[in-house]
Amino acid sequence: MRIKRLPEGVINKIAAGEVIDRPSGVLKELIENSLDAKADRVQIKIEKGGKKLIEVRDNGLGIHPDDILETVKRHSTSKINDIDDLYSINSYGFRGEALSSISSVSKFSIISRQKDFPLGKELFIEGGVFRYLSDTGAPTGTVVRVRDLFFNVPARERFLKSERTELKHITDVFLRYAVCRPDVGFVLQIDDRVLYNLLPSTMEERLKNIFPKAENFMYFEGENSAGKTYGYVSSDIKAKGFIYVNGRPVRNSLLSRIIRSKVGENFFAVFIELPPYFVDHNIHPAKIDVRFRKEKPVYDLVKSALDNISKPKLHLSVFQPKVRYNAEFKILGQIENTFLVVYYDGDVYFIDQHVASERINYELLLRKYRSGNIPAEKSNLKLDLTTEQVEKLKELKENLEKLGVVIRKEKNQFYIKQIPSFSEGKDIKKVIYKILNSEYPEIEIESFLAELACDISIEAGDILSDEEAKSLLKVWIETDNPNLCPHGRPIYYKIPVENIKKKVGRK
Repeated sequence: MRIKRLPEGVINKIAAGEVIDRPSGVLKELIENSLDAKADRVQIKIEKGGKKLIEVRDNGLGIHPDDILETVKRHSTSKINDIDDLYSINSYGFRGEALSSISSVSKFSIISRQKDFPLGKELFIEGGVFRYLSDTGAPTGTVVRVRDLFFNVPARERFLKSERTELKHITDVFLRYAVCRPDVGFVLQIDDRVLYNLLPSTMEERLKNIFPKAENFMYFEGENSAGKTYGYVSSDIKAKGFIYVNGRPVRNSLLSRIIRSKVGENFFAVFIELPPYFVDHNIHPAKIDVRFRKEKPVYDLVKSALDNISKPKLHLSVFQPKVRYNAEFKILGQIENTFLVVYYDGDVYFIDQHVASERINYELLLRKYRSGNIPAEKSNLKLDLTTEQVEKLKELKENLEKLGVVIRKEKNQFYIKQIPSFSEGKDIKKVIYKILNSEYPEIEIESFLAELACDISIEAGDILSDEEAKSLLKVWIETDNPNLCPHGRPIYYKIPVENIKKKVGRK
């Protein structure tokens, strides 16, 4: 077959699949347009999980009447002018694809008026086909209505999930922007019910309005040569966390993993500020994935900032400033030889003895690793290394030896001559290959130390005497992060005695 150019309608539908794959993708693009238009109020209406209607109304600057038709043309945008602008992006949108893509797979209307014009313009596009453009009365700002999404692409419509699932994704997108822009009022109406009505506020007020069950949001901040970070963590709620880079919601799997290792399943909102040229948002048309010019300084920045809040006082909420152990725990007992039941300063704690022991051993191993004092024993395992792995081995030689791993070359063959003493049962070759193949070997080393700590810790089912329990608790509370094990699991659960009194009717 001869090569031929696809029809414009097909091109637009393919582009739509890259920019939007479900109603929440439409909502994301429309919210970003409203925020780029300097709106301080954004009202959203959703019907039937977004399949029937997605409406976004804002009070932003509006669109010039002569530009209204340009909004639905591919690669038409007011936000960048040349290739260099891609590396200094200050707006949410910049590719000029969103409205063109959305209008090609829906019944699409846009009404907009700028304050200097007595009338607005209304444009209607049906499945990528122009229907009409007319004058209309309208307040300053823009209203976009997307009806019957994917009505002309039935194959894609069949891939949509249940209404409940699509609403979950829609709410997630809404919250991502509502959290990072507390200066903007947001309304979310699902069918006939207003789910959120958020007035402009401070960041802490916005978080408390969204998550009313959370009593405390702990603030953190940090700075290094890469940039700045700040944010909030709450142990009162288990929820999906949000990451923002230069004000934009982003996704980065390794960054999420680092944050979860510090805060567990607790809610977090992490804001990172970097020079624009340091960040590449242009990996995918949806602009959610992000890549950094130098990644390690960014990860170190976030890790260091979160470490500063991971040092609590035991009898307060998680992430309070740490104080030295200065009181006696009252050991009440042991449940299923797994949980220590402890009374301390008005609260009853249920402490997982294995996880507490794991935290102690992990920090001990981490200190030994950093000082090069990991105990080791002889080995003679053969390693088969690629050229790239040999080069990486040269870079990581010092790190590996601090870990207790010594690798030598003998007659053009590499051998592991020394391994950590307590790595029995571990596939040490697999561990070394993983470290050598990783873009972030330090994180893999810390993960290995966490596995070793787990292996040498007190087990669930071990019976502890009162003295053994007290000794464990005294060392545990002095660790850098007595809230979470190195894998991110919570170490304890507490119940205020006052809550128990209320439950049984005692004043």
